[in-house]
Amino acid sequence: MAALVTHQGVPADPDVRARWHAVVEADPLGSIFHTPEYLEVWADVLGTRANVRVHEVTEDGETIGVVPVALQREGSPTGPLEVVRFLGGTEVTDYLGPVAAPEHRATVVATYLDQLVGDGDWDELVVGGMVVGSGWDELWLAQAKEHGLTTLGAARDDVCPRIDLTGGFGAYLERLPSKLRHEMRRKTRKLARDAGDLELVEVEEDDLDAALERFFAFNTATTDDKGRFFANEDMQEWFRALASRLGRDGGFRLHELHVGGMPGASCVSLVHGEEWGLYNSAFDEALAMLAPGMVIVSELLRVAAGEGCTAFDLLRGDEPYKYRFGAEDRELLTAAFQRS
Repeated sequence: MAALVTHQGVPADPDVRARWHAVVEADPLGSIFHTPEYLEVWADVLGTRANVRVHEVTEDGETIGVVPVALQREGSPTGPLEVVRFLGGTEVTDYLGPVAAPEHRATVVATYLDQLVGDGDWDELVVGGMVVGSGWDELWLAQAKEHGLTTLGAARDDVCPRIDLTGGFGAYLERLPSKLRHEMRRKTRKLARDAGDLELVEVEEDDLDAALERFFAFNTATTDDKGRFFANEDMQEWFRALASRLGRDGGFRLHELHVGGMPGASCVSLVHGEEWGLYNSAFDEALAMLAPGMVIVSELLRVAAGEGCTAFDLLRGDEPYKYRFGAEDRELLTAAFQRS
């Protein structure tokens, strides 16, 4: 018999976290975005106005799933609504939703919805950031209908282009079309020839603050949407908090590409198990014509493969540069429901 235990806020209890981590590892789609450490940072930095609830689903005394959500008041054409969303916020979190081993997912969704339909403090349920065809998307749509909820809509949310690194970097290059493989090498040679020697440097913990400031400066030097995004102090605080509270042991990695001895590009990555996620990148606009952003990604692919990662996820967004590395889309779904 399944049961549900609700924690207000992200629980600090190490036993609860250990059970949560075990479920993340049991879920083939479990990622750094599903861990208590990542979601705690989101709740503390960007989710301060949300009512955070972490639902632990148990069966025969064993935790089989975790459903982290946030209840927030949101505006609508008909007035304010209380909306339940998966914890994390799509602005900074690429994959969202519950975690459970495949054989437990149906029980986890049904147990959570059994409680939700009995609660009286919400108007809409929005489930997003789910991988299309993963099983989670079909379960939420089917179970919501069975629990008497009205579907407001379901559509592709975004895509996460991914690169297959199984077999190592050499095997990846062999699978890459020759034109793309040649282009990667050509850009690296041209940048080194025209701007100076290249060195990929992983920033050490003591140097993270200064490196993050360079990363912000690279981004805010542009006048596009990304520049405006990073001009927001809340977003800079978010990256500082991730670096401080996750650190390398928690999966936060920052690399710089030094060009002629000076930082010319930088990347923030989130690494979990055999998955390397390219979270954000930036480069010196003075080098834009020499494609330092492309070069640092190609160098990170080599590092990720060398560390045993089998997938390099370029995360949300279908920017054209991602497909120049042979990435293939993983589609995400968002669905919304209301009480019948």
